Amino acid sequence: MDQTDCVDSSENNENCGFQRFNLDSPSLPILISVPHAGREYSAQLLDNLRITPAELQRLEDRYADRLVTTAIASGMPAIVANRARAWMDLNRGEDELDPEMVKGGAGGRKVSGSAKMRGGLGLIPRRLTQCGDIWLRPFDAHDIEQRLSGFHRPYHKSVELALRDIRNRYGVALLVDIHSMPPLLPVGGYRPQIVIGDRFGQSASSLYSEMLLQRLKQTGVAAALNHPYSGDYILRRHGKVQNNIHAIQIEVDRSLYLDSELREPGPGLRATSAVVTELLALLAELAGGANMPMAAE
Repeated sequence: MDQTDCVDSSENNENCGFQRFNLDSPSLPILISVPHAGREYSAQLLDNLRITPAELQRLEDRYADRLVTTAIASGMPAIVANRARAWMDLNRGEDELDPEMVKGGAGGRKVSGSAKMRGGLGLIPRRLTQCGDIWLRPFDAHDIEQRLSGFHRPYHKSVELALRDIRNRYGVALLVDIHSMPPLLPVGGYRPQIVIGDRFGQSASSLYSEMLLQRLKQTGVAAALNHPYSGDYILRRHGKVQNNIHAIQIEVDRSLYLDSELREPGPGLRATSAVVTELLALLAELAGGANMPMAAE
């Protein structure tokens, strides 16, 4: 497995908190992204906690990186976050920084006021359902800028460059953003265990989502499209269908691969990983065989 750490652009010259796999010479027109499975927590975060560390873990897509270990080992290109989502949410834009998370407020920074930010899950998560506020005090503006320059921006730049390289090699590139979700409540007796998101066709050609749904139906896995998760900032930023760069999201029910407390890997991890690996392989095959005219940047 070809694994390299990213080049850090932060002032303190620390590792920038994610790893890149198989990107030197990508052998497939696909890029895996795992933004929320990081389990690295700095003392700076832990010393500022109002809740317990165990409660903070609820922010994670717990062990979602384990779902793509086999795919990465087989040579699939991937970018995987090591730092926890609590440090900074890679699936939020810079304009989704909650002013309450910054000492002195947002100042002159543009704030979008998105629904996720208003609900406490902005660029720096502020609160958790059933737990309340996460932090004892807001963070310094300079500290947040370092997180942006040393983690958020390098992650997205790496994704952008990798997708461009893949598209230039193959004429098409497909970003697959891997997430996990808590078990959903049944609606009309139906409870999806995998949700495919393509922002209602805005971030990817529908043929990719349709193929995944068909295959999941064949294997007996309950699946849904765009409800309740259609994809967020990563798909909005990187999905450029007009340039033959597509982006889809795969949300996997944590009860499929974690233990009964949804804390540690469980007996279903191997089987669930095999399902995800097959879906990724099918996407790579479809992208590689899709005869789409290349558009100019």
